Amino acid sequence: MSIWSDLTARSLAELRSAPETYRPTNFWGPGLDQLLGDMSGSGLENFKKWPTSRVWFYPVYGNGYSNATIADVFDAARRVNTHATQPFLAGGLNGSLDARRDHDVASAAWDQARWPFDLGNHGESKVGKPPQAYRLNPVNQDVAFGRAYLNYLLCLSALSRHVDAPPRSFLEIGGGFGVLGEILLSRDPATRYVDIDIPPLLTVASYYLTELFGADRIATYDESIPTQGPITSTGSAVLPNYRLGDLQDTFEVFVNSYSFQEMEPDVVDSYIGQVCDRGITWAVSLNSRDGKPRATQSGEWGALEPVRSADIAEMFGRRGLRVVGTYDAPLVRSAGQLLIMRRD
Repeated sequence: MSIWSDLTARSLAELRSAPETYRPTNFWGPGLDQLLGDMSGSGLENFKKWPTSRVWFYPVYGNGYSNATIADVFDAARRVNTHATQPFLAGGLNGSLDARRDHDVASAAWDQARWPFDLGNHGESKVGKPPQAYRLNPVNQDVAFGRAYLNYLLCLSALSRHVDAPPRSFLEIGGGFGVLGEILLSRDPATRYVDIDIPPLLTVASYYLTELFGADRIATYDESIPTQGPITSTGSAVLPNYRLGDLQDTFEVFVNSYSFQEMEPDVVDSYIGQVCDRGITWAVSLNSRDGKPRATQSGEWGALEPVRSADIAEMFGRRGLRVVGTYDAPLVRSAGQLLIMRRD
């Protein structure tokens, strides 16, 4: 077995015996089996192209127009508008205009005086074979962005408007394939980032970040970490969600993007309590304003009791963090609401 299959097998076995709070919630139950199927059938090296990736961790722009269908649409457009150009039409259909808009908004919103940050000369890696890669820098065409990457840039741009100095330590729950770590660690080698997640995304993020930064810089859940007992990470790491209580480190910033909304309230409250015990000054939440659709019974798609953005703010508020920034459109154009919270 490879180190990645060993990691998946170990974490799945331990998750089955972990307290109920850490196991996949009603919303996530189907996703675990689907992702395991894609991992087995398509391989880690192709994870950004897995059929289930865009549902569970790799959102994309556009409505699925291929180059061939765009060409067909252009033929029809030319018949009603002789001035139509294919680049203009394609930009509206393949998502590139939306990607440029998100990058421009993040760049305009970023407070470079508070947090100097190179937004244009770093982008998303080709590791995992991304199905979309938008090149938005006319000077450096090697830099490309996907939607997950730009979602996090928007989150960080909001945070930049509140911090007094560049933060250097980040804790995330539900980090998907680890793209927040990619953004932070590629720009500042002194930054520390720890991602907490369930398998098999635990494996995906571990694979991705070690491919980008090496095993010396990214600690993964291997045989060097015992099954029980305290965990201390001197650098960046990817760890299982059920070991969060063993993590001994403190952090400046906590981030959650679109995963608290997929959990039940008691699970979210438990996580927030443990996160706040790790000394955070800032919390960044990008989650549904109104919560996920309600499932009528266990096992049906949806949340048994939806968690709203306001509920997340209230849970942090009970631990001494208050909302200092609420961002909707134009920073966030979706059902999501971006909150920046600070410890009093």
